[in-house]
Amino acid sequence: MKVFIKYAVIALATQLVLLISLGLLGNLISPAVNLLFELFLKIYEPFILLVAKLGNFKGESAMIEPVWMGITIGVLFYAFFLGLAGFLLKRAP
Repeated sequence: MKVFIKYAVIALATQLVLLISLGLLGNLISPAVNLLFELFLKIYEPFILLVAKLGNFKGESAMIEPVWMGITIGVLFYAFFLGLAGFLLKRAP
């Protein structure tokens, strides 16, 4: 269980650092970094689309809330998935 938590926390921290650093640098400094940020966000697109479809949002919230909720769900999902993968790989003979 400790191995799962270790890898899940590493995956979560890595995603958060990349989201924050690429987001801030892309918006404040360079359009090239902004392009990297947009490419990085593509991995969360399935979750954003799922939240947008199931959320039944209207008006301005249909533009903003699915993105933030989808990214949050995606970060947690990928952290869980990578933690599980690390646990299973460590456990394999």
